[in-house]
This record gives sequence, C-alpha cells and structure tokens, in this order.
Amino acid sequence: MNLTNNMDIKQIKNFIGTAKYDPMGQYIWGVDEKGNYQKIADVRGWGAIQHMFANNEEAAKFQDDLGQFITDAINNKIKTDGNTKQ
Repeated sequence: MNLTNNMDIKQIKNFIGTAKYDPMGQYIWGVDEKGNYQKIADVRGWGAIQHMFANNEEAAKFQDDLGQFITDAINNKIKTDGNTKQ
C-alpha cells in the first residue's frame, strides 16, 4: 500500500505507537506514548507451522521468530514515516 496522505501516515503511527510482540499469546500490540496497549495483530498459521518441524518446540520458536520479524518490520516502517515507495 502506498500512503500518500501524510495525515493517514500520522494516524497510523499514532494508533500503533511502538509494536511489541507477545510470545505468550502470539499477539502484536501497539503501545502508545502513554503506555496504552492496543492489539493490532495475531500471529497465525500454527496449523501449517507445526508440520514444518520435527517437534512442537522448534515450531513454537519459529512462530515466535516470525512474530518478532513482523513486529520489527512494523517498527522499521514507522521509523521511515511510511514514506518508502512500494
């Protein structure tokens, strides 16, 4: 998605704040500057992920790594103000 309206970008950044991954619930939370949490995503795919690995421990680690990867990508996008072309 290419956001061209600076107001849209500002609203998105204000809504998300800083993204944080919660490995206990496989949630990605947005944390605003006041410390308020807003759930912005669930990391899904366990049905497929569990069959990619020899055991559940490896699969769970992958799911958490995936959740952190997505969280980092959100935070990096916020840092660049969402101004990168897609």
